[in-house]
Amino acid sequence: MDAERWWPPFVEVVALVWIALFVVDVAISVDVLVVSDPVAATVRGVLRWLLVVFLLDLALLYRWSDEGPRGFVRSNWFLILTVVPWFRPFRLLRIGRSVRALRLLSGSRRVGSLLNKVRGKCRDLWRRLRD
Repeated sequence: MDAERWWPPFVEVVALVWIALFVVDVAISVDVLVVSDPVAATVRGVLRWLLVVFLLDLALLYRWSDEGPRGFVRSNWFLILTVVPWFRPFRLLRIGRSVRALRLLSGSRRVGSLLNKVRGKCRDLWRRLRD
């Protein structure tokens, strides 16, 4: 199945995006970074929606596995733990997989186009934050 090939790298890239937004959200919360209320609300909204990706990731991994619930939890305990937002930065321990995933995904025409759009939006957001 094609989704089984591209889904894990996609989740790794989403995890990197989530960690970056999480750092921004924490910086906003402790007043290290000052942004307008709509930008802060957008960051928090995106963080909530990305939680759906991680929950869907667990559901798909369970569906694709040949193990029962107990075996699945034993073999994927780290991924289950990182669904909890405060433990998600531990995914940085797997940064090599994330970089490899980003290279693999950017080679795809559809995903490469999406990454270019995301890159453009991030650039626009960065310009707004600087001004």
